[in-house]
Amino acid sequence: MLNADDLVVLLSFASAFLFASTITFAVLWVRARERFLKQRAEPMLESPPDRIEHLVNAVETMAVEVERISEAQRFTTQVLTKRLGEPVEPRRVPERVITPH
Repeated sequence: MLNADDLVVLLSFASAFLFASTITFAVLWVRARERFLKQRAEPMLESPPDRIEHLVNAVETMAVEVERISEAQRFTTQVLTKRLGEPVEPRRVPERVITPH
């Protein structure tokens, strides 16, 4: 049979074991969470150069397309001018007006 002193010692050891296991699990959980957040942040750190490269490629593609459109407009103007037989005066661009806001 257990007496009061033995019961106090048993409860002390049980409390110490539960406290130590709780602290151990808490530390392991925090480390696992840090690893998870670090892994999730790594692609975000690596992706901006890829995104910038993708953006540069997109801008270059748009520049080529705009150049093609302008060439097509020049060609169309040239064909229409030859078809009409009349010289077409270039459009005058109005001066820029600065309006107060």
